Amino acid sequence: MAKILIIDDEPMTTEMLTTFLRIIGHTAVEAFNGRQGWDKLAYEAPDALLLDIMLPDENGLDICRDLRAAPETANLPIIMISAHSPPMIAEAQAAGANDYLSKPISLADLKTALSALGVT
Repeated sequence: MAKILIIDDEPMTTEMLTTFLRIIGHTAVEAFNGRQGWDKLAYEAPDALLLDIMLPDENGLDICRDLRAAPETANLPIIMISAHSPPMIAEAQAAGANDYLSKPISLADLKTALSALGVT
């Protein structure tokens, strides 16, 4: 069982992802903005991160870049999530994300993405 940090400002999305993670046997930790996300990263030590691109206080792409630049989080599996159309896959990859999922996210897509990253 892995601990997954979800940083997303949409409560319904966060609730849905938390439910999906529990269904597939993981623990979810929730943050609703970048500041909360940084705080929870510091004391929760998650095994992976689901990171929204558009947050009210910070850009998720910038958070991803900062995480990649820090030795302690450089290898943290990061899946960027967004409702942007067209998807911002290239931007997420350039920021260092391991994967990208478009909202609405299905349970099957989430499970596949986590498995591909070795998050079990």
